[in-house]
Amino acid sequence: MGWYGDPEALDALAAELAQRARDVRAAGAEHRRGAERARWVSDAAAAYRRQVALDCTDVDTAAGAMAEAAELLRRHADELREQLAEIARAEHAVRAWLSERAARGGELLGDVGDVLGQLPEAGADAWRQVSGRLSRLALW
Repeated sequence: MGWYGDPEALDALAAELAQRARDVRAAGAEHRRGAERARWVSDAAAAYRRQVALDCTDVDTAAGAMAEAAELLRRHADELREQLAEIARAEHAVRAWLSERAARGGELLGDVGDVLGQLPEAGADAWRQVSGRLSRLALW
């Protein structure tokens, strides 16, 4: 899509980021399960389990931030699609208006030719009619 941006590329990036967030969550969950499987009992084991719980909370927070960033990218891609559609509609309207003016220009040239082909002699009262026709054509 060039200069305005590429919503499909943003969607692809969002999908990749969302997948990585799931991978991070899964790795945190596996780490948590590994700590739960540890059957040893001691002060060190309790400290280990507390640290794993803190680490897993941090990992979940990071994964949540990644998932949120992915959602923001998806929403931005949708907004960009809407903006691109608005730009396309505006470009279409401008092109239609220019085409209409160009067609009108061709008609106008014919009208001007008709007027020029019927010009009265210098100083003739018929110039008032010519002036009126030119005014109606928005040329005067």
